[in-house]
Amino acid sequence: MHKKRNNTRRAGLAAVETALILPILLMVIMAVIEGGNAVYAYVTVQKAAQLGARYAATGRGADEGTRLDDIIQATQAGLTTLKQSNIEISVRSWPDVQASGDGIDNDPGAPCQLAEVAVVYNYEPFTPLVAPLLPETIPLKGVDRKVNEPWKPCN
Repeated sequence: MHKKRNNTRRAGLAAVETALILPILLMVIMAVIEGGNAVYAYVTVQKAAQLGARYAATGRGADEGTRLDDIIQATQAGLTTLKQSNIEISVRSWPDVQASGDGIDNDPGAPCQLAEVAVVYNYEPFTPLVAPLLPETIPLKGVDRKVNEPWKPCN
């Protein structure tokens, strides 16, 4: 009779321990999932900015007048797995490679000038146990700069 009572106490103790540990374990698992998804989004944003800057440096579309739109499309091609409404793409240039000043917005620059493509993605946490602890959106920014190739003689 005494042995049966100890088994009942142990089973009750195991249930209490599980009830205390399970929420913490689930929160850790959700945090790992959320963190992995955020890192994936950050790396995707960085790579898209690199793709856009690499395209900008080639000068393609300069003769047709579609260069800025082509750069934005090349950048968006690297962002297809992310929520499109949360993405901001900006292109700017500087007349010298020192990048002094704010640069010229919406201008990919002329030959031998510095071009920059920046991507901002407003990441929205989604896991149920972790999202309430985080801000509503987390801005992830990717920026890359390249010197434009001399597709025409440099000034």
